[in-house]
Amino acid sequence: MATNGLDTVPEPKAAQPSPEGKSARSVSGPKTASENPASQRRRRARKETQEPGTVERFFLAEANGNSGVPMLGRELPSEGDAIVEAFRAGVNFFTLSEFRTCAETSSARFPVIKKEAVRNSNHPS
Repeated sequence: MATNGLDTVPEPKAAQPSPEGKSARSVSGPKTASENPASQRRRRARKETQEPGTVERFFLAEANGNSGVPMLGRELPSEGDAIVEAFRAGVNFFTLSEFRTCAETSSARFPVIKKEAVRNSNHPS
């Protein structure tokens, strides 16, 4: 401490950051999920990207396809079966969705052509 005649004046302490200057992250312990938005990212499930009610069919590719033209082989009941069988046979597989079109005429000036998923098809699976 330095003395100033009769009074003693304490020496200033080293500069310390004030508590107001600290962020909540540096004060708290481990990071929580709400503090790190990148950790909450999820991949979209395949089902979320499909049209509602879409029925998919799965086919093995013919091994001797015609230069880029898809040739459908045997149909399989599920995607899991198609993956396994395609791996065993060493071929690719196709996923097929069937739609029909319809014109929607409302109070709009022009009709709008939309697609509807074919839900109950009479295809052997």
